[in-house]
Amino acid sequence: MMRLSSTGFAILGAGLIAISYGLARFAFGLFVPPIRDELGLSSYVIGIIGSLPLISFLLATAVAPLITDRLGARYTAVLSGGFGVAGSC
Repeated sequence: MMRLSSTGFAILGAGLIAISYGLARFAFGLFVPPIRDELGLSSYVIGIIGSLPLISFLLATAVAPLITDRLGARYTAVLSGGFGVAGSC
């Protein structure tokens, strides 16, 4: 198994995040009209709902180094995956 350099690992991780985050945003946009009609939400409320993933991503990015220093990279990755699974349910 070939080991990646730290730069290669960072580029791979950034690509995976971009793909995952981008697909989630596009999927939400496709369902906005039926959600808005079904729940009677205004454009303002839909905008707030649409901005929540970005806000949570920014907060997680700010907190991740602190958690990684305390728990280590492996446990932080497991915790992140756990939050991802819980958020999918």
